[in-house]
Amino acid sequence: MACGACIAYCPHGASEPDEDGKPILIWDLCQDDFACVMVCPVAAVMRASQAVKLPLERWYRVRNAEARPQAEAWYHKLAAVSGG
Repeated sequence: MACGACIAYCPHGASEPDEDGKPILIWDLCQDDFACVMVCPVAAVMRASQAVKLPLERWYRVRNAEARPQAEAWYHKLAAVSGG
């Protein structure tokens, strides 16, 4: 389901639709306030620490090139911890 509630509700503009219309996180804009988690009507959005297994495909983007190394380190650490 891709209703877009998380995209519309995020006060930081940290979500946008991907090529298939599914929400994707803009990592360097996210403020970790979990507004998207709370508004999702089907609980499809969850905190990374609560995810059972992360998908191998990227579910985020980084717009600011200076933030890319930090985002990549975060993703690799999260993938290692979750087995993803």
